[in-house]
Formats: sequence, C-alpha cells, structure tokens
Amino acid sequence: LEPEVDIHASDKEACERLLLDSLLEGLRRLGLDDRVIFKLTLPTQPNLYLPLMGHPCTLRVVALSGGYARKEACKMLAYNTGMIASF
Repeated sequence: LEPEVDIHASDKEACERLLLDSLLEGLRRLGLDDRVIFKLTLPTQPNLYLPLMGHPCTLRVVALSGGYARKEACKMLAYNTGMIASF
C-alpha cells in the first residue's frame, strides 16, 4: 500500500495520525496468512509507524521521501527505527 501524506500540508502530523489509525484498523481485518508492505511518507513524529512494524501481517514499512530533499529525507529516516528507504 502506498498512501502518501503531502509534506506541505499544514496539518501533516494530524493527517499521519489519522492514516496510522486507518492502517492499523485495516491490519486488524486481515487474515492470518495475509501480508502487506507499506510505502509511507516520512513521518513528522519519529517512529510514528512502529505499531505497523510490530503487526504480524506487516512485511516491511518503506519510507517515501515525499518530496523532501535527499539529505533531509536521509536525516529523517535515521530517526525512524526499522524503516528502509525507497528513495
């Protein structure tokens, strides 16, 4: 899944929290054998997506730069345990 949050949104952090809640709800509906990979915009709050990584149906959480410059995206990625770059 690749839902993207606009990095220029004035309420980006709130959007990310809503997205996390929705994704967790979706994970709860999956079957035991279902697996998903998330490609998500780097979050404002470090480690916001850790709950997704801990779910048994999640294979990987991958970071999208979302439009951040590569240097800034790499810096943000370093604060997000378990995420890998897709940029």
